[in-house]
Amino acid sequence: MTCPFLKEGRARYCHAAPVRKLILNGPGVADGGRCASPEYRQCGLVAKHTAQQERCPHLEEVRVQYCTASPVTKLVPFSDSQLSNCTSNSYRYCDSYLLLARPHAMTPPADLLYAPNHFWLDAEESGLCHIGVDRFLTDVAGSVDGVTFATMQGTHRPALALTVHGIEWPMSFPNPMMIQKVNSRVRSDPARLTADPYGAGWLFEGWELPGRTRSGLVAGLQAAAWQAEERERLAREIHETHAPGCDGGQPVRGVARLLPRQHLVCLFQQFFSRRSWTAEE
Repeated sequence: MTCPFLKEGRARYCHAAPVRKLILNGPGVADGGRCASPEYRQCGLVAKHTAQQERCPHLEEVRVQYCTASPVTKLVPFSDSQLSNCTSNSYRYCDSYLLLARPHAMTPPADLLYAPNHFWLDAEESGLCHIGVDRFLTDVAGSVDGVTFATMQGTHRPALALTVHGIEWPMSFPNPMMIQKVNSRVRSDPARLTADPYGAGWLFEGWELPGRTRSGLVAGLQAAAWQAEERERLAREIHETHAPGCDGGQPVRGVARLLPRQHLVCLFQQFFSRRSWTAEE
């Protein structure tokens, strides 16, 4: 799938100029402007001995792509790969796209896969993957003070530590992948993680290992039923263990900040430490 903000066009540039500056063809300039007429001879970059032609011999035209959601239009020739993410589902993690097209940041895409310790995996047909944590975790935490990546490149189980209300939560995705990069922006701005866990708060990008990266994950109706069961289990855990005598109801967003340290550590171990639905670890 291609990003809806990705557009195509033709641009021109001067081959003789010391700096190549692409100029997008458009209304009034689609003919190449002065460079495509005999007036090019008035340009100081044209050699005086140049044969008299109808258009400048230094005029070059290329096919380009550009993002209409970006505040600054950057033209990229088709021969370059800088906009490759725009032509795949990876555009869903672009800040420009998220700013304009994600009014409901907490709503997860329907095709995500989930791990039992509340990581999600978005795997494309090409094998490119993104990994993050789900809304259940961010609802429990409320806010995250810091993000520290333990694995940043190579074939590993993606691992990191979240600092939640002064307590470190070491977490790892249960399956390996070939990690290409991490979302460094969540390190400087951890609020991205809780504000948009399925978009701007993504954590790892990399390549799927066939038969391994998706092992033991659930999706669709099974995932929805599991999420509902987890919320019920959280309510029971809070009422029976951490707040005995409470008259019921669902825990509030950010319930972690209301729990004493020992209870918060226990809650993390119950829900977010490494877990598996299978007997094999």
